[in-house]
Amino acid sequence: MNYIVLVKQVPDIRNIPDEAWDWEKGTLKRAYLTNVLNELDKQALAFAIRMREQQPGQVVALTMGPPFAEEVLRYAMSAGADTGVLVTDRKMGGADTAATAYPLGQAIRKIEKEIFNGDKNYIIFAGMQSVDGDTAQVPAQVAEELGIAQIAYATSFSFDKGELRITRITRRGNQIVTPSRYPCLITAVNWTEPLNASFNRTRWTNSQKIYSWSAADIQAIESRIGSAGSRTTVFRIFSPKDISQKQCAVFAEDELGKLVAAMKEAYTQKSTQGEKVKEEAVYQFPEGKTGSYHGEVWVYVEQEDGEINSASLELLGKATDLARQLKEKVGAVLTGSDVSKSAKELIHYGADKVYLTEHPLLANFLPVTYTKAVSELVEKYRPQMILFSATPLGRELAPRIAYRANSGLTADCTSLDIMDFKRGNVELTAILKQTRPALGGNIMASIITQNSKIQMATTRPGVMKALKPETTRTGEIIEHTIQINEADMGVRIISVESQPPASELKDAVVIVSGGLGCKTKENYDRYIRTLAESMGKVLGCEVMIGASRLAVEAGFIDRSHQVGQTGQTVKPRLYVAVGISGAVQHLTGMQKSELILVINKNPNAPIFKVADFGVTGNLEEVVPKLVQALKAKEEAAVK
Repeated sequence: MNYIVLVKQVPDIRNIPDEAWDWEKGTLKRAYLTNVLNELDKQALAFAIRMREQQPGQVVALTMGPPFAEEVLRYAMSAGADTGVLVTDRKMGGADTAATAYPLGQAIRKIEKEIFNGDKNYIIFAGMQSVDGDTAQVPAQVAEELGIAQIAYATSFSFDKGELRITRITRRGNQIVTPSRYPCLITAVNWTEPLNASFNRTRWTNSQKIYSWSAADIQAIESRIGSAGSRTTVFRIFSPKDISQKQCAVFAEDELGKLVAAMKEAYTQKSTQGEKVKEEAVYQFPEGKTGSYHGEVWVYVEQEDGEINSASLELLGKATDLARQLKEKVGAVLTGSDVSKSAKELIHYGADKVYLTEHPLLANFLPVTYTKAVSELVEKYRPQMILFSATPLGRELAPRIAYRANSGLTADCTSLDIMDFKRGNVELTAILKQTRPALGGNIMASIITQNSKIQMATTRPGVMKALKPETTRTGEIIEHTIQINEADMGVRIISVESQPPASELKDAVVIVSGGLGCKTKENYDRYIRTLAESMGKVLGCEVMIGASRLAVEAGFIDRSHQVGQTGQTVKPRLYVAVGISGAVQHLTGMQKSELILVINKNPNAPIFKVADFGVTGNLEEVVPKLVQALKAKEEAAVK
């Protein structure tokens, strides 16, 4: 077995100087940045090297970038890779994910032919996403370019009588799967300690030659690389502060009484204010003009065992708003086995049409077969827009569908609007403005689709709002027949471990969450549960406990309490984060909380950027003092 690891040189998002931003062009000046190897790519490298210990073969590190990106290849080799390949060419500058996936796919074909001598028995590894783009699109689109299966959110592996078995995270638990054929692509999440470079390996690496391939070397078609091959373009970047009303009030350890008073006052105000209805601008077509895109507005509907994911209902609400402005119909795409009973529910929530595809082999989600099912509908009915939820499933599926349709895709949007666009000779009418955070939340980017027939976006769960169901609504159900067999699946599911959420955190009013900073399960129970109990007494409500993914994987609490991208998305009135640094995956699931209190020993932890209140210090010292301050507040209220 051979291995290819996709690695990326990314800016150190913990330290981006102001002069690095080109606000007018919407770009970063990379020369001002410190560059490092993407953290999740280190996990992918460790995955490959650990697997090589059981199934010997070559490990090739592959990256695309400017000449100085060679640094990450030498790091990868010093940590265990056998060789490195750098794809570098000025023509590739300005590439989006599609224009990145294509040349990487071409390079992989060349590696297979020239380094592996035509042997197809290999696995491609990648980190689930990179910290700069944070889209999770490139690995899936590389898999689509190569026409191979992907296994996402991998956490461990084993071999059973020579058969590779991968354990992966799903929305409701875990799956164990095995590739049906090779090559295949596996994306890794945090699962082990990254490998360290040894002195001897580093000396050896410095004496080795790195392969350097140009666009011509990999036989890349120039219209598919760089800005010319990109399907999206950033037309504006701006600071999150431009749209955020939050400013974190930091309290010292001897000011926790003041913190409790300020928090209680803010919480009470939120309780009496009720939910504010935001008035959004309604788009009007310019006189005498029609839209640059035509067709319905679609939502891909996620379901599990026939139960519709609430994030899809939220998207239907937004799609209804967009379609009304565009004077178009709303379509809902429903795929699975025996799911027709859910079609009427989708109509009640705003769909005018439900495009239904059913097949026994669609009972469980697999990217290859689901891509085929949805892509056939796209090709036949030609919507102008498709929206997906930025859930683990949506992040696997949407990139492949967009790539197959030669269309752009913007990930993790927090805002979708209709706008007209004019810059230079480019003039577009009634297009989708897609706004998303990037670089770990350091900036916001507004993006439009270009060179595409369809506009596509994924949106963060919890950002949009579902409509109230109207049981009297009627609509059309359009059935589609798909021809698939087991050979099409690419992956075989060995077992499924479902863990339905025992705690519905999404409905909680107050949540106290603990992270890996708690260090042990005993500390988690001692500090998080005690703090939650004290919070409940002072605020007069039930307080639920949550956790980061790393805390769950460390065994502090079961997965039903996990908040974040692969857990639950929550919007409580108050969210308390203890010992949680604020990785993007966690922020995705909680940053829409009305009030956020952070306790962390690192004053530069990213989570402070979304907080209303903060305390810097060791939780072992801060939490007991905060509990005492809460008890004092409770006792004062009784008197």
